[in-house]
Amino acid sequence: MGLRTKIINGKKYYYLDVSYFVSTKSKTFSKYVGTKNPLRADIEKIEYSFKSEIIAKLARKHYDTKLISQDDLIKALLFREAFNNVFSLLSRAQKRKYEVDSTILFTLTTLTTEDVSVGLRDVQNAFEKNKQLNMREQISKNMLTAVGSIKENRILDKKYLLELHKTIMASFEVKTPGRIRKQQVYLHMQDTKNPLGKEIAYRPPHYNRLNKLIDEFVEWYKSTRLNPIEKAALAHYTLYRIHPFLDGNKRICRLILNKALLEEGFPLLNISAKKERYFQSLIDSVEKDAPKKLAEFTLKEFFRQIKEFLALHGT
Repeated sequence: MGLRTKIINGKKYYYLDVSYFVSTKSKTFSKYVGTKNPLRADIEKIEYSFKSEIIAKLARKHYDTKLISQDDLIKALLFREAFNNVFSLLSRAQKRKYEVDSTILFTLTTLTTEDVSVGLRDVQNAFEKNKQLNMREQISKNMLTAVGSIKENRILDKKYLLELHKTIMASFEVKTPGRIRKQQVYLHMQDTKNPLGKEIAYRPPHYNRLNKLIDEFVEWYKSTRLNPIEKAALAHYTLYRIHPFLDGNKRICRLILNKALLEEGFPLLNISAKKERYFQSLIDSVEKDAPKKLAEFTLKEFFRQIKEFLALHGT
């Protein structure tokens, strides 16, 4: 951000410039601020207002920001724009390949993140066929179906959450697929001294509170004006703290995170690709009741994955 002076016929005109790098390219926005050099306090107000205008222009709507900065949101919107511009120039075959590859990779990662025993070939087979699936392929097929579901324009409500859980956990009947838990659960992290893990400093709510908490979550999801990055991260964070199911909660959270992004024109984000960093940001946020860590991690992963896409396609 900088103040620029332009002299026309001996008269000074002042402009505020803000610049952002998107991959290897720079994007600059300028705003005329008058013929007098503004005071420092005024510049801060002008800057905030100007960045709000940039966000509204890029998003074509108003977004609130709480956990990330205006600059980070502008950059995220510019990265979204760059992705969509490059994607639109791909051939039909290239677009299809990207959609298939990203779906298969997300499915594989989100399952293996939870130590589900599936491999790339299992997911590929599940994508290509509908009959005579072995157990690993069927588990993969169920998750592929769920990924397809979040790409549809479905309203998120309690019924949808239960359907989504029933789909992804259909091969794990003992985990009560599609049903809200009826017992207390405990959250653990890896511990070298204990093979069962160490309980984290947060315990999910009693099962008697779950219906009310899910209703509140759904209402928040429908009404919030938060920007897509924060909404996605907060949806994951909130749903994970509620922990409505006996198992499969993080898988549901990653699906809902992506549903929030997809609804706003963002591509599928393989949020748990960096497994250890993902877990750490989630646990830090949950233990401290402070979702900022997860929001920042989500933003960084979005930037990293879009940079890879843009580099792959020569921009």
